[in-house]
This record gives sequence, structure tokens and C-alpha cells, in this order.
Amino acid sequence: MRRCSAIALAILLLAIPSSPKDKKKSSLPAAILRAQFVAVIVDPDAGIPLMSPGENETARSDVEAALEKWGRFKTTLNTANSDLILVVRKGGKPIKPAIGGVPNEPPVVVNPDDSGITIRGQRGTPPDLSASGTERNGTPTMRSEISSPDDVLAVYLGGVDYPLDSPPLWRYTARNSLQHPTVPAVEKLRQAIADSEKAKP
Repeated sequence: MRRCSAIALAILLLAIPSSPKDKKKSSLPAAILRAQFVAVIVDPDAGIPLMSPGENETARSDVEAALEKWGRFKTTLNTANSDLILVVRKGGKPIKPAIGGVPNEPPVVVNPDDSGITIRGQRGTPPDLSASGTERNGTPTMRSEISSPDDVLAVYLGGVDYPLDSPPLWRYTARNSLQHPTVPAVEKLRQAIADSEKAKP
């Protein structure tokens, strides 16, 4: 009788779902943990919103500045040679009037330093990030974009053909997660990396 009771108790305990607190936090892919060079770009599918035309470029610049302040990664404008590609896109109203088909070329960045002024830019034509080549269709058109209210920061593997055609290695979406100038999404990435490194044996 006692043996039957013990077996029944064991089955019952196995059937009870474990608490989320008991589960280990999922580790990030090794590609993120060992990355050195990252490129930050605006989502190639995002048009230029008519009501706030600079919002995505501001988000891109803020993410790059937050990464440089963090100091873990070196930022580059060359997506072909980057270990990771970080894609940003601002959220907002459900429907945004926008201009689509605008080339998503890397910006020219001017940085003052002790020796004067450093100008960064990419020479030549950057590679297509998607097989569809939507980022450079070359025909600006008016359109209405269906938008999420959440900002998006997605991390893709660099150094491969058409990197944006693969699922992101990490993605964070939340309202105002790309807010100027604090950029909470970068802090979430920093925390995720710290948690993954603590979990390593």
C-alpha cells in the first residue's frame, strides 16, 4: 500500500509544471557573445515617415552611440565585414504615411577627436542584405505603412549572404525601447549578454 502511495506521489510531482523561476534563463547564441564588430542600420523595409522623417535615423544614431558608450563592441558602417547587424525601427501610430523605396545607404559620420575631425563612411556599393533587395529598389513612392506601437531592435548574424533573410539571433520589442537618448533596448541586450555569460559553466 505504501509503495503504491509513493508511486502515485511521484507521478503527481512529475505532472506539476515547474515554476518559471526554476527555469534557467535562455542563453544567447555564441555568435553574439564572441562578436567584436557590429553595424547598426535602419530596417530596410521601413519608409521615411512624413510626420517624423528623421525618427529611424535618430534611433540608429542613438543605438550606435549607446554601443560605443558601452564599449563591448566596435561599430562599423561596413555590413559586409561586421560580426553582427543590428536593425532598428521605430514604432508609433497604427498607420503611417511614408515615402518608400528610398535607398538605405550607410551615413557619413563626422566624429570630433583630439587630433581634429574623423569622417567615417563606406566606399563603394554596400551588399544587398536581403535577396529581395528591397533596400535599394530606387523608386521613391508614397505609401501607408502598417506600424506596431513598439520600437524594435533586432540582432542578425553578419558575414553571410543576405543576413536579413534569416531569423534574428535576438530581438527586443517594447514601447519607447529606442527612446532618445537612453535607448533601453541596448540596456536589455547588455543584460541578456551578462546573464548568458554568468550562466556559462
